[in-house]
Amino acid sequence: MTSRQRTVLLSRTILAAVLAGFLIPTPAAAEQVLISTAFQDDFFFGHDGGGYSSGLFISRMRATSPGEDGVAPPWLLSPLVGWLGMPRSTLAATSLSQIIVTPRDISRTDPDPGDAPYLGALSLRSTHVQVQNDVADMLSLDLGVIGPASGAARTQRFAHRLIGSEEPQGWDKQVSGKLLIGIERYRAWRWGGSTATSAGASADAIVLLGGTLGNLQTSAGGSVLLRYGEGLADSFGTVARITGRTGDPFVIGRGWFAYTGVSGDRFFSHFGIGDEAGPANKAQLRKSQFIGLAGIAYGWGNSSLSFSLQSASPLVESSGNRQSFGSITYTWRIH
Repeated sequence: MTSRQRTVLLSRTILAAVLAGFLIPTPAAAEQVLISTAFQDDFFFGHDGGGYSSGLFISRMRATSPGEDGVAPPWLLSPLVGWLGMPRSTLAATSLSQIIVTPRDISRTDPDPGDAPYLGALSLRSTHVQVQNDVADMLSLDLGVIGPASGAARTQRFAHRLIGSEEPQGWDKQVSGKLLIGIERYRAWRWGGSTATSAGASADAIVLLGGTLGNLQTSAGGSVLLRYGEGLADSFGTVARITGRTGDPFVIGRGWFAYTGVSGDRFFSHFGIGDEAGPANKAQLRKSQFIGLAGIAYGWGNSSLSFSLQSASPLVESSGNRQSFGSITYTWRIH
């Protein structure tokens, strides 16, 4: 079996595993089951390319109901959570994600070797979030494929035809196929804010610290978020979603909040850029990245809508253009 056949087989296995995860019957124990879809793209800022360009995420989440102390951790992480002696999940998620990275100039058939490469990744992500008082711990595992088997080229070409945008010309020179594995570990601390949903609007501050270890990227960093709104304590566990760019923080139940923040990360490696790029790409990975973000979330009780704008410093040293994109997330409760 060739490497391409293996990666195609794995991508189909990932899709089958996600489908199985979505079809697993809801346990009899009291818990909330939610479905979330998130779409991120740089067209919100009126441009294409220049690093992280687009992302599509579909998640099935289980969250504790009032009076419950936790839910079973996601199946992919269950052995690791048990081995580490971690408590039951406050929020457990299984997600299918596809991300797209492109160079700034997508009109070239031969991409600029000094810019970010064409790169797509398709992964199954399993996430465990445990909240105790004003501290939240997050652990995630990503398994998937990087390269042609991710389907990123077809996705971006279709999306650009749909919205009448310029067709990317350089996907024939995308990074080679590779299996993807990565693990993330973050901890968040919260100060301020009301502990009761019905207590009216209040403000809180959240600090997240942690890192990612994997063959797509390895990095360490943190974020500072300021929120103002209602139901802040109930939605604290959803803030961890910004660390993996898998969607926006959302409201569980009724409430709303607006937020703003900054993130800083130290990159040690990124597939396709720098030492791992090979002869086709001469770009040098920028070791530090800083992100500014702002967003708003509103919950109706059984559903929530979130929107954010993010602007990050570029991935490569030769680029002076920031990576800016918008993100919209819709979440609804099915049980």
